[in-house]
Amino acid sequence: MKIAAHAEVRAEFHRRLKAFAAKGTGSSNRITRAILLDEPASVDRDEITDKGSINQRAVISNRAYVVEELYAEPPRERVITIA
Repeated sequence: MKIAAHAEVRAEFHRRLKAFAAKGTGSSNRITRAILLDEPASVDRDEITDKGSINQRAVISNRAYVVEELYAEPPRERVITIA
């Protein structure tokens, strides 16, 4: 089993995201869904910039299937939802 699918890991992320949401001051910093990725961002796929930041456009393009899964209705099993 991959670590991202482990029940205790998912539960801890849910707990922390819920605590973060409780402190949120508006919709711009509110997280309502998350997916833990099995693979980290890749330099080879231009998902990390030269400065070490995440290249959001490349990640979204390279992992379009994850974005679709994140927004699917009803949420799929891999999606962590924070109400």
